[in-house]
Amino acid sequence: MSFRDVFDRIRKRMRDLMEEFEAEIEEELSQTYSGIIQPLYTVTEYPDRYEIVLDLPYGDLNALSVKISESSLKIECDLVKEVKFEKWSIHRNVSFKRYKVELKIPSDADISGAAIMRDPSKHFIKVVLPKKK
Repeated sequence: MSFRDVFDRIRKRMRDLMEEFEAEIEEELSQTYSGIIQPLYTVTEYPDRYEIVLDLPYGDLNALSVKISESSLKIECDLVKEVKFEKWSIHRNVSFKRYKVELKIPSDADISGAAIMRDPSKHFIKVVLPKKK
């Protein structure tokens, strides 16, 4: 294999990676400019269960939507008011009206025993998924 062949393979791989990166950025920007933001969350595994805690500041927990399937957990929540990030963002007039996130559920989670707990005072929700026995 010549130096030219190696260089062409590297160049092609770099182009492929850049296209992949641009597609991811495009998806993120389309969500950002559509008024949707992904909430902060943590997933903790315990011997008998998984706990997913989501932080939804300004979230209207009465407008909370939680959908669980064998493979994913989808959570959406309207904000009580539009939030603008003018002070913290280089983009002007960026605002958000809704939270949305989709998480992959581990294969050993038992979705039939799922429990959802809300803490409206702190705008947190916790989803507990027991493990299959």
